[in-house]
Amino acid sequence: MATQTFNLESFTWDFDVFLSSRGEGTSKTFTDHLHLALCESGLNTFRDNEDELREGGFLSPELKGAIESSRISVIVLSNDYASSGVCLDQLVQIVECKEKGKLMVFPVFYDVEPSQVRRQSGDYGVAFATHEQRFGASDKVRNWRDALTKVGNLSGWDLGDVADGYESKFIDAIIKEVQLVVSRVPMCVPKHVVGLESRVEHVVQFMCGEPENDVRMIGIYGMGGIGKTTLAKAVYNKLFGCFERSCFIEIRSDILEQKNYGIKVLQEELLRNLLRKEIKVGSEAEGIMLIKLWLQAKKCLIVLDNLEHLDQFNALCGERDWFGAGSRLILTTRVADVLKILKKDEHYEAKELNSKESLQLFSLHAFRGLALPKEEFIGLSRGIVTYCGGLPLALEVIGAYLSDKLKEEWIITFEKLKRIPRNDIQNKLKISFDGLPDDRTKALFLDLVCFPHAIFKDTVIQIVEAMGYFATIEIRRLVDKCLINYYDSQISMHSLIREMGREVVRLESPNNPGERSRLWCSRDIHNVLIGQKGTPMVEVIVANSPMENMSYDTRAFKNMENLRLLQIDHVRLHGNFKNLFKELKCFLWNHCPLKYMPSNFHLKKLVHLELLASNLKKFVAPLKYFQGLKSLDLSFSKRLTRTPDFGGVQNLESLSFAFCSSLMKVDSSIGGLGRLVRLDFTDCVKLKKLPNSLCQLRSLQELDVSNCLKLEELPEEMGKLISLVSLVLESTTFHYLPSSVTSLASLKHLYLDESNIRGLPANISHLSRLEKIMLADCKNLEMLPQLPPSLGQLWASNCKSMEKLPNLSNLAKLRQLDLRNCRKLKDIQGLENLHSLEDIELRGVHIERQA
Repeated sequence: MATQTFNLESFTWDFDVFLSSRGEGTSKTFTDHLHLALCESGLNTFRDNEDELREGGFLSPELKGAIESSRISVIVLSNDYASSGVCLDQLVQIVECKEKGKLMVFPVFYDVEPSQVRRQSGDYGVAFATHEQRFGASDKVRNWRDALTKVGNLSGWDLGDVADGYESKFIDAIIKEVQLVVSRVPMCVPKHVVGLESRVEHVVQFMCGEPENDVRMIGIYGMGGIGKTTLAKAVYNKLFGCFERSCFIEIRSDILEQKNYGIKVLQEELLRNLLRKEIKVGSEAEGIMLIKLWLQAKKCLIVLDNLEHLDQFNALCGERDWFGAGSRLILTTRVADVLKILKKDEHYEAKELNSKESLQLFSLHAFRGLALPKEEFIGLSRGIVTYCGGLPLALEVIGAYLSDKLKEEWIITFEKLKRIPRNDIQNKLKISFDGLPDDRTKALFLDLVCFPHAIFKDTVIQIVEAMGYFATIEIRRLVDKCLINYYDSQISMHSLIREMGREVVRLESPNNPGERSRLWCSRDIHNVLIGQKGTPMVEVIVANSPMENMSYDTRAFKNMENLRLLQIDHVRLHGNFKNLFKELKCFLWNHCPLKYMPSNFHLKKLVHLELLASNLKKFVAPLKYFQGLKSLDLSFSKRLTRTPDFGGVQNLESLSFAFCSSLMKVDSSIGGLGRLVRLDFTDCVKLKKLPNSLCQLRSLQELDVSNCLKLEELPEEMGKLISLVSLVLESTTFHYLPSSVTSLASLKHLYLDESNIRGLPANISHLSRLEKIMLADCKNLEMLPQLPPSLGQLWASNCKSMEKLPNLSNLAKLRQLDLRNCRKLKDIQGLENLHSLEDIELRGVHIERQA
């Protein structure tokens, strides 16, 4: 059997789906419906719909290009598909792309048996009899037969076997499967990488064993910081487009501490990422059975990064027959013994960079993008590189540390490196920490090492600013020094760098956690709290693993008078809350089990309070005793019936009650929050009214009441919100907006998707800063008034009652226009004057006249 081929080029696609079907037969029925459903689901779909491209007996360059630049091909194999030579030429091209690893292929067997496609029997046999009369036993006919045989052997959809033959359910099944594939995205790989391409090719060749339908595992092992994760991410990015399912699982240190519970978490994460749905695992043994049940028929690419124990291997990928034919698993570990079950040719040792590669990687960081050192630093650079021992992480961190240093500091650093044993990476990394410019930046770094994994940047900034740091400046310093990473709106750090920072903290008091500045290990936190061993040294407590069903007396915190940051999700506190947490700036108490926030709970210096998914019915504690509070988040507190009294709190800037499904009353004192910028009532499904005082919020920039299904109307004086930039009213039930909305002079974004709105205010054109109007799926919307010239985006797809648009000639800045499936719309005036238009969608619109 031939060795499987994988594409080593980066994956870029112009189309999500290439839809191949016979021009007759199904094209006006099933394929039309499938094509429409794909498009309505947001899938960029190419369909060969041009008759002239089907008449010449060859594939046009456009068709070939579309096939090659599509991520998936869905082939509708009807009973007359094989009678078209053009369709069969397409099929040959599609199969070629699949075998090069550039395309996934999903056949749809529409009123035809897969065996007829495989064997070219039945209608397919009749069609080939005709082809052979015309072309004889030519290579063309042999290629057609070969392509059909291969496609007939693929896993796909058979109308007779899915949804009892109901076409609508059949199409839904196809859409869900295609969306699963398209939703997968590449992993982020660092900007500056050296020597990676050859290593990726080497690993890929390891994975291309024979026969191709075997399940193959590749173990990448090597010391920490050697680049195993980066290599695994790069290999994943090269291959994931070839598989039905793929996922990258990082086995984090906080999960490893949870023993058997942690294994179940990993099993659930594996199933969730591959199947895109939640599956609860009751025990490790049950998890194994569920993995086998759900995955043994699916061709998967799975990366398990940072395996440390054989029991993790056994619980996640213990047997090859758990996974579908052709599946590939990549395992990274620092412990080679974990891989002893693998075959001899499935081990790959990640080795150090050679001297040339090391110098290049160091230079890219030390000299800000230069591949070689500056002349006066060549000797020092070579010496430092030698002592980094070809370890990429050390080269990056020390290079970044030296990037803005004088030559004298380079010499001092070189002398320090000489005194550190070659295999002691922790102390090499600590050079960069010791060299941070001030104690504040060092303190921020040590605060961040308490968190177990990647955190969204916005969350980090909120926490960091609450504790008094200059977030943008000091986070930027840590990024520049390669001590933290910033990818995809998340902030993270390498596990070895986190370990280095935690060791700095541990050495403050090796034998007494209560005398350390920071606590993160749940076991240490429990021992300190239960024994009331806390001291003024403790500044930060961040529980890295769940502490459910744990209860502590508030006296445990009595001596922690310098506590700045506290995260104790799920924990119950009992006792006297008076005079507690005098210096606390940031309090994260998600899943708080209390029904009422105690009235004597006064946190004068608190800046950020997060009580997500709390059990609170009422926030009794007077907010006037929270003078410093800037952010309050009670989202997902499903028993909360009313907001707190906001009297006396002057500094609130962000306030969220999102998904508080029992919330019915908003206290009128909310109007006194003169500095409030963001207010969120998303999914407060029982909320019927907003107080008129809300219109006094002159600093408010963002208001979200989406899916407040019982909200009868907006306050009439909404126009007084002079700073409002974004108004989100998606899935609301009221029919009209207050006329005062046209006085919202700062409004830029108006979201009304899936609402019951029937029309916009006549004078909405007065909103001179309005840039975006979102009206998708507004079923009752019949017409739009004249729109403001500032508009850049108008999205109004699936507005099935829309009959009339204004003349669009005045919209000189309009870049995007989406009117898909506005089937009653017959006339669009002014399109020819939209000179800034970049993207227009008019599918399903039957225009009779354009002027």
